[in-house]
Amino acid sequence: MALTNRWRRALLIPCVALTAAALQQVGGFAQAAPGRRMSDSNLTDSQKQQLFRARRNWALKSYDQRLALLRSGQSCLERAQTPEAGKACMQQQREARRRLRLQGKRVMDAERRRLGLPALPEFRSQRPERS
Repeated sequence: MALTNRWRRALLIPCVALTAAALQQVGGFAQAAPGRRMSDSNLTDSQKQQLFRARRNWALKSYDQRLALLRSGQSCLERAQTPEAGKACMQQQREARRRLRLQGKRVMDAERRRLGLPALPEFRSQRPERS
């Protein structure tokens, strides 16, 4: 069964929203939650500028990868004929976003080491693990 344009648009919105949320973390532009201590508050202006350049360069370099990820997710969902196939598409998208996020973290950690700063800790979700 081919998806109508209405369904395609409806499915595209959550994909774009999820990707934007993932990219916000990868890009390092997310604000700290209130009450959370920012680890970069003691940085010099020069260090802040260099970290910004590294984040910006990574965001620009990974742009094509993020677009390809969105397109492949859309294509997979369009081809999905069963709920299981749709679930598999979503799982593949999650894994691809996770790999890209980790790749970005490695790039930023390398830059932080170069600047003599500690690597940022792993982000752990507040949600309990699913079984």
